Amino acid sequence: MSLLELMLVLAVLVAVAAIALPALHGPMEDQKLRKAGDLILAQWGQARVLAMKTGTIHVFKYDIGMDTYRIEPWVGELDQQLEASTEEVLPVNQPVDPLALQNPRVIRDPLGIPGLKLPDGIRFFMGDTKLDTRIMSLDTTSNDILTSDTGAAIPIVFYPDGSTSTARLVLTNDRFFVDLRLRALTGLSRSSGLVTQEELTP
Repeated sequence: MSLLELMLVLAVLVAVAAIALPALHGPMEDQKLRKAGDLILAQWGQARVLAMKTGTIHVFKYDIGMDTYRIEPWVGELDQQLEASTEEVLPVNQPVDPLALQNPRVIRDPLGIPGLKLPDGIRFFMGDTKLDTRIMSLDTTSNDILTSDTGAAIPIVFYPDGSTSTARLVLTNDRFFVDLRLRALTGLSRSSGLVTQEELTP
């Protein structure tokens, strides 16, 4: 094979790669979005287990439009948390204050895998957490849970009895979305898989 033929083959390979790589990039990003959804479900499961094992309320906080989140123990009063009703009283869909992410009590590695940040290119598209009377009856001063003037959203709450907030989170990579749901009484969570924005259910 002559040098000219070799250079021609290399040129063809480069051209094929230039065409193929963009086509492969989209599916790779979509797979990353699926894994991000699985990561959040796993984090929720671990937060629920931590709450039951330690007897302490744990909360999941996140930033709408960003890729950061955290899991931390609640520091309010716990004396009447299990006796109160779990009736939902208030839906919430607000961004979390980014400055709150500096809290040193964050559980940074609850699953043996990196926490606090979604994979590159994935962000929280929307969130909806419903307050129940238990969380409203607690002392919220130390966590700024109910102070809307700070811009802090109501976090997802995991109780020591295994119940949780009723919550919804939607992740996106700007191509597709993953809709995550959490049920209050059972603490069970599920993922929609990849959906388009039109397919997101209310």
